[in-house]
Amino acid sequence: MSGRIPRAQREETIWLQMSTIGERGTQHCMQLASDHGLSFVDAPVLGTRTPAEKAELVILASGPEQLRARLAPVFDALGQRTMWVGQAGTGSRLKLAINAWILTVVEGGAETLALAEGLGLDPQLVLDALAGGALDLPYLRMKAKAIMERDFEPSFKLVLAAKDASLVDQAAQDHEMELPLLSTIRRRLAQGAETHPDKDMSATYLTSAPVNGTRPVEAAG
Repeated sequence: MSGRIPRAQREETIWLQMSTIGERGTQHCMQLASDHGLSFVDAPVLGTRTPAEKAELVILASGPEQLRARLAPVFDALGQRTMWVGQAGTGSRLKLAINAWILTVVEGGAETLALAEGLGLDPQLVLDALAGGALDLPYLRMKAKAIMERDFEPSFKLVLAAKDASLVDQAAQDHEMELPLLSTIRRRLAQGAETHPDKDMSATYLTSAPVNGTRPVEAAG
């Protein structure tokens, strides 16, 4: 790279990293950028296919302060909000923490609905009981709707969720943290991805679904 791009041009070139590649992957990219004299900005996003199509992503940008103005038109075209969170690499670390919460909600919700069905309940009763309270989450409702309708058209594929869970677990281990819940979620999503890789990540439900043919009963009137 350095042999083909003049030094002055390299100094003006920005490597904009917007994928979810984890802490190790981001550090590797940062080193490559440094080796070749490139400015590096780490800016993973929050949002799946539909928010991306509507330019409604949240961008977790991190990198040199002086590059904000140059990148503002790019970020404004892609997202509804940009957060500048610190030095390069901070964006990817924040994305890992947020993904840990997202994956916990999806797996926890999937297993909760599976349990309800296994107990002979209409899973809608779970959502009705939570409605309007502190535990009522719009994201949980969205994924629960997909599960109850068995509509696993992907907004974010299960195989990608399993990849993200692996990156979260890897980062925790690299920082010598023992987070057994996240390790369990990683294994569970990987198990589901073996069978349903291209379904929506809510299809992790299928790994926990009742195996005895139990179907939910109608809610009492």
